[in-house]
Amino acid sequence: MTINTTNLTIEGILFSLQSALIVTLLVVLVRFIINRFLTVLFDRGVITISTKSTVMRFVDLSAILVILVAFLQALVSPPIVIYAVLVFAFIAITLFYYELREFVAYINLQLIRHMRGRNYEIYLPNHHKPIYGRIVSVELTNTIIEDIYGRRIYVSNSSLTNAIIKEYVPVIQLRLKLSHAEGDPIKVIEDITASLREIDTGIFRLDDKKILIDRIGGGEVIARINAYPLSIPLRFSDLVKLADLLSKSLAKYNPIIEFIELG
Repeated sequence: MTINTTNLTIEGILFSLQSALIVTLLVVLVRFIINRFLTVLFDRGVITISTKSTVMRFVDLSAILVILVAFLQALVSPPIVIYAVLVFAFIAITLFYYELREFVAYINLQLIRHMRGRNYEIYLPNHHKPIYGRIVSVELTNTIIEDIYGRRIYVSNSSLTNAIIKEYVPVIQLRLKLSHAEGDPIKVIEDITASLREIDTGIFRLDDKKILIDRIGGGEVIARINAYPLSIPLRFSDLVKLADLLSKSLAKYNPIIEFIELG
């Protein structure tokens, strides 16, 4: 290491560090402005406290690097500055690898327009079953997905950027087991269709045009119907109300109703 010792007076030291001190003041000012800007966004509910703290960690790390380089340039020879920057960058990447990876994924997700508020069928890497839900928030390190029952699922941004995503319409499927005592099964299906048209829960749209028949025979009909929620999240009482209305409408067939959770 070679330090400039041509002038070790106070004036000489201050003169040699003048540029470094100016850079330090500018960095502190920029950090203050960024912190105030993020505070305003947090107060307005645009970002969360975790998002603010994560951004400020990157800002502080960058500020330390800039100030360190400025002082090294004023005190030592250029090759040592390069070595110091490389070492510092290696340590920073090693310590903050996860945050950097998720932050890059966060930027990629932000570039996808109209992603939040829609329902998706999401196939994550190394997962065989999909996730069904609505993307409610994209944070710096993870994305929050809410299913039709209001349960929240936290997925890392990097996993979501590598996932297969398809738009999805939330649906609840019901299996109906109806006994018709050796009557006409076609009449049973017609009654099911008529009931789906008449029932108005205000919560579900019942599909009367797509009735899936699993079994006909032995004095019973087993069919599946689809109920599309008009608003989410659903409550348990909403499902009970739907089952009660179906039971009353098809009471003469002694219905057994089973809910099949699809997403």
